[in-house]
Amino acid sequence: MDTCLTAGDMPGAPRLRLMALGGPMLDEARAERGVRALSALGFEMENLQCMTRRTSRFAGEDTQRAADLNALADPLAPMPDLIMATRGGYGAARLFEQIDFERLCPRLNDAGTILMGYSDNTAIQLALLAKGGVITFSGPMLYGDFGVESPSPFMLNWLSRVLCAPTFELNIEAPQVASCDVTGTLWGGNLVVLTSLVGTPWLPRVEGGILFLEEIGEDLYRVERMLLQLWQAGILSRQSAILIGGFTAYKPDGFDAGGYTLDRVLDALRRRLDVPIVTGLPIGHVPDIVPMPIGAQGRLVADTTGFRLSVSGYPVLKRFPAAFVL
Repeated sequence: MDTCLTAGDMPGAPRLRLMALGGPMLDEARAERGVRALSALGFEMENLQCMTRRTSRFAGEDTQRAADLNALADPLAPMPDLIMATRGGYGAARLFEQIDFERLCPRLNDAGTILMGYSDNTAIQLALLAKGGVITFSGPMLYGDFGVESPSPFMLNWLSRVLCAPTFELNIEAPQVASCDVTGTLWGGNLVVLTSLVGTPWLPRVEGGILFLEEIGEDLYRVERMLLQLWQAGILSRQSAILIGGFTAYKPDGFDAGGYTLDRVLDALRRRLDVPIVTGLPIGHVPDIVPMPIGAQGRLVADTTGFRLSVSGYPVLKRFPAAFVL
């Protein structure tokens, strides 16, 4: 695993606070493996009580889940170095009206606290960007990524590289349909969640951005319908490029199981949209994840052989876990 070259500016182990904004963790052993894996890296774990909460299909009552973040809005509360989602599921969007964005956003920005998650957590991440310009990370979570028997070395390597340095460059060798060389705000997340925010104050208005998308377990016709909605709402046409990440476990089409593929869906979108669509970004519900800052600055250069994504302008750890330090 790549490591940071120097220790952080602040003494002591970095503090990692868990947030459980969506669904519960039903496999206790898996959740505990995740805590052990993160502790072994050198993080001091906090808010562990959220791991065992459960109310209906959620990781606790709405007020409890909102408190995972609202507790940090208190100006006297010590700020963690990293906030990590336990898992996704559903429930984050129920918390919008209860979260104290007015006080929380400046505290996160001033402290440089990193917030990380994906899937359902996209709702809160986009709201933080819209309400206070808070840059968060679409990146690994406790249950799905650290709770497995063997966390991905690729993921661990990129986690240390991204969280330790103020810039990074990702090179992907994958054939691309279109060439481009564009710059803009890097933003996005889960397709279903992002689409559900259209027409609400929780979706940031990004002009000339590089929009990345990921999804899991959706029918392809639903994927196409959501992409068309984003196009028809004018969101896709306002971007400089679209980056497609992991679209895993999508369901074959019952009417054309062999021919109606994700490639066909993207080709249909390309015929409508005069914006380059680039594929192969390692994000989403996949083992090999590169943390993507939502709200940072990016440059995307693509051609027929692959693409290069250069990213800057995001918060980094001020003190590093022991496993990240030489």
